[in-house]
Amino acid sequence: MRDFLPEQMKKKQFIEDYIRKVFESYGFEPLQTPIVEEFDLLSAKGSGGEAVKDEIYYFKDKSDRELGLRYDLTVPLGRIVATNPNLGKPFKRYCIGQVYRYDRPQAKRYREFTQADIDIVGVKSVYADFEIIQISADIMRGLGFDFKIVLNNRKVLEELSIKMGVKQEQIKDCFRSLDKLDKIGENGVEKELKEKGIETRILGQIEANSFEQTKDYLKDSEALKELETLLKLSKENNLKEVEFDLSLARGLEYYTDNVFEIKLKEGPSVGAGGRYDKLIELYGGQDNPAVGISFGVDRLYDTLEKTLIIGSNSDVFIAVLSNEAYSIAFKLASKIRQTGIGVEVDLMQRNMKKNFEYAEKKGIGFVIVLGENEIKAKKFRLKNTQTREEKEFSFEDVSDVLQMLKPK
Repeated sequence: MRDFLPEQMKKKQFIEDYIRKVFESYGFEPLQTPIVEEFDLLSAKGSGGEAVKDEIYYFKDKSDRELGLRYDLTVPLGRIVATNPNLGKPFKRYCIGQVYRYDRPQAKRYREFTQADIDIVGVKSVYADFEIIQISADIMRGLGFDFKIVLNNRKVLEELSIKMGVKQEQIKDCFRSLDKLDKIGENGVEKELKEKGIETRILGQIEANSFEQTKDYLKDSEALKELETLLKLSKENNLKEVEFDLSLARGLEYYTDNVFEIKLKEGPSVGAGGRYDKLIELYGGQDNPAVGISFGVDRLYDTLEKTLIIGSNSDVFIAVLSNEAYSIAFKLASKIRQTGIGVEVDLMQRNMKKNFEYAEKKGIGFVIVLGENEIKAKKFRLKNTQTREEKEFSFEDVSDVLQMLKPK
């Protein structure tokens, strides 16, 4: 876990705000859920499973209830929809919040991290899947990333695996191993499959990664037709970053059909998701198809941290040179803030030199000096800290100040 100091937090907040803006532009609405959930929910078959106890923050409270910190934002969404059957459909929600996993500490892997999720509940059509992909591309392009979005369908992979000799009861174990291809490589996965007694021929098909070859094997597959529709829509809508990737399985059990992952060209995966049509029903809700994706905000931040430059929250700094000037300074600051401009008032009672140094260090573009002379004259000077240009204004001319503050 880590702290974000103000300079870092402004960058992280910028990323979150941009993601939120794109989510809302597609009609998604905010949702908040508790960080703590009942362990029965987190470990339900089809979500995390009983083995999830080793991977999450699990504990008992003072009433001896088994609880855990949420490890994603999808499981709480499933609970919300299951217990609120009258939600209008489609239910399009987004959630940006902290999640927790008890991973072994590694570089760039955190036990507390921020996810930004969108989900569409109540739509079976593949068009909902495409909207999720379209949103993902908008966010990644808008933040300036060089990326690709890889697609697959778990049913397609399952059907092909069975054709390659994997038994139906081995599919989940097979997918868990395939999901490690990026981490341990083909040889590592092959070894693991053999240890589990699972046929390894599927690895040859994954290595070929041929959509046409997959079509030859699965001619009448409805799942393959859905995947083909997604790829076609992506091409027609100029989403050149979208690619077919037969190796994509996704480790979580609740995914049912199309799955997707966002990968940086020179870096890690920064987002993933897919369709999970059975999860809400599993929690006692009505039959509700659903699809969504989750962005790893921390991974986006880690990639952008060195290149992203965020200015000061304040546009103007008021240096106050006497106690008598403070009341005037606060009134003036309030007037300027009402025009939408950020103003910071000197609270340290520093001298002029140190106030200017402070403003420049924080990147505040303009300084107003208020002392006894300014109060007597009922005028103040506004100074540009970069150009050193100065202009004089009366205390009543706040609207005129805007002309100098506006970028030319």
